[in-house]
Amino acid sequence: MTEHKPFSILEYIPAMKTRHSEYALSDDLQAPLEEVRRLLEDILLYTPSGFNSQPVRMVLLTGERSIAHWELVGQILMLKIGIERYEKSRAKDRIDNLFTKAVGTVLFFDDTEVTDRMMKENPRYGLNFPKWAHQAQGSHQFMVWLGLKALGYGANLQHYNNMKDDLIRKQVGVPDTWDFVAHMPFGTITEPAQPKEKNPIDTMLKVL
Repeated sequence: MTEHKPFSILEYIPAMKTRHSEYALSDDLQAPLEEVRRLLEDILLYTPSGFNSQPVRMVLLTGERSIAHWELVGQILMLKIGIERYEKSRAKDRIDNLFTKAVGTVLFFDDTEVTDRMMKENPRYGLNFPKWAHQAQGSHQFMVWLGLKALGYGANLQHYNNMKDDLIRKQVGVPDTWDFVAHMPFGTITEPAQPKEKNPIDTMLKVL
């Protein structure tokens, strides 16, 4: 197995402070796609999960495969809401003019086979495993977002799921046990997003 060097915390802190939902993206490369692949490998290897269950799965789509994915999402939306509504929707505008213009897309899945097995093997904590799997998704998605930022890319997180997820799985060739959770298009930022207002820190943190 190739040895992977984790990203330094010194790279993540600045990325965390400047991370935003970036929608205006291009397919210009800020870092080689091999570095993106290595980033995802590092995150899957080193991000913790409950009982070390490791239920998170990812698929990295680039170039035409990423475009084909978003075209499929558009087709799924047309089936769900109708062609007329879709043609006027913000989703169509984003798919046609933003998401398909990016470098690639990271798909996030939850391997339900893992969670089901952990529930059976650890009945005392059984009901916690779906919650822990959900928490693991958040941890992994945020780490990917920060890692892409550290590589010079902008990204955003989308949730066009729970519609025709079987078609998404079939397109990328993953098992039915992989529950589709989210997609993260990423690319070079062409028009930076504006920072959002934050709540006062003393309403969110208590130190005793």
